[in-house]
Amino acid sequence: MKNLLIFLFLIPSIFLAQDQLTFNDILKIKNQDIFLKTVIEKGYSEGNSDGEKTYYGKGLSKDKTEATDWAEYTSLTSEFYFEQSNLEYSRKYSKGKKCYYDQIVSEIKNTCEYNKVMKHSSTKNGPVNFTTYKCPGAKYKGYLGFAQVDGNGVIQLFPK
Repeated sequence: MKNLLIFLFLIPSIFLAQDQLTFNDILKIKNQDIFLKTVIEKGYSEGNSDGEKTYYGKGLSKDKTEATDWAEYTSLTSEFYFEQSNLEYSRKYSKGKKCYYDQIVSEIKNTCEYNKVMKHSSTKNGPVNFTTYKCPGAKYKGYLGFAQVDGNGVIQLFPK
């Protein structure tokens, strides 16, 4: 009976962990189809996409303008990014585990080779410096970068 209770207690933890984005998920993204497969299977919902950019969010508002986490794919450049909002809150309430942004950054630093600091500009944030790395086994062509922007953690592909 005790084993059954432990098993039933662990089931929700197993399923919740599967919904969290991982470093290996990012390494497998080689095109828009794999990006879409990843975000859909991780529980993201489609946002206000247009012809050039595909937006997905977790905890998406009804008008699709706010979310707790974002994912974006730009079809013209094959560029993608993932953003975990409010890192301070995520770190405080992650129950002794690293939030997924911190976990992925840790794996990038331990697994990949440092490239250089690269600047990415957007209309929302302006120019932002990212630390970039070349990761072995990655299906994408380019460098994976990370930065914290306005309290959010961003993981960004810089295509070659």
